[in-house]
Amino acid sequence: MMKNIFYLKGLIGLLLLAVVAGGCKKEEEPPAFEKMSFDSQEVLSKLPAGLTSSNDEYAQQCVGFIESAVDMSSFMGNMVPPENAQKSDKKSAMAGDTWSWTWSYGGESFTFYWTYDEDNSKRYWSMDIQFGAGPMYDYIDAWEMKDGSQGEMVYNFNWVYIYGGEPEEDYVDLYWKYTWSVDQSGKYQVHWYYDSSDAEYNYYLHFHIVINPDGSGYIDYYSMDALFYHMEWDALGNGSWVYYIGDSEYSGTWTTG
Repeated sequence: MMKNIFYLKGLIGLLLLAVVAGGCKKEEEPPAFEKMSFDSQEVLSKLPAGLTSSNDEYAQQCVGFIESAVDMSSFMGNMVPPENAQKSDKKSAMAGDTWSWTWSYGGESFTFYWTYDEDNSKRYWSMDIQFGAGPMYDYIDAWEMKDGSQGEMVYNFNWVYIYGGEPEEDYVDLYWKYTWSVDQSGKYQVHWYYDSSDAEYNYYLHFHIVINPDGSGYIDYYSMDALFYHMEWDALGNGSWVYYIGDSEYSGTWTTG
């Protein structure tokens, strides 16, 4: 499973370059659309200074875990079509216009198909990817409430089929999924899921983060559906941690100042 994570990170890096460096001449006005409003820095700014500035090892781990779990910047960058995007005749399941661009590297080409749509309450983004003249695969699907109160982004692994001649069974219908919400009081909840290809588990990995209006909160991290660690902190940044390793528990606290 960890091998798959590193492999996927490498492919994500390659695809990020492809999106940024798409290679067709600009011939049309770019599509009109709204960017996703989710801002990880806004979430992180809710954390108390006593936590973010702490020198305690576990407080630093806590902040690092939260930063990692809310970082969707790679995928959000993918959701902005380049200036050379062309309106496409191919349509997605969404009603909006579809735009495409192609990136070539080492004699091979990737084509991206991007669609944006909205209704009275939500905005929607969808991207597919095609390798050469092969089939199209899901790449990114996302939606967000127009008031920014809730959203979801799903990064699909299906497109990994384009690598190699045989299907990668480990990636069939797999995804990374980010969901977030903020209620009227200002309470944030963020989930990050890594879907499992093993029938024994729902998810390989799962982060659940809660940040209350006063800055207090907690983070739970699940590995193979089992709680691996729990960290919580108060409005000043004082906190505690528990790791669950096998049948053993290891715990401690940290204080500000």
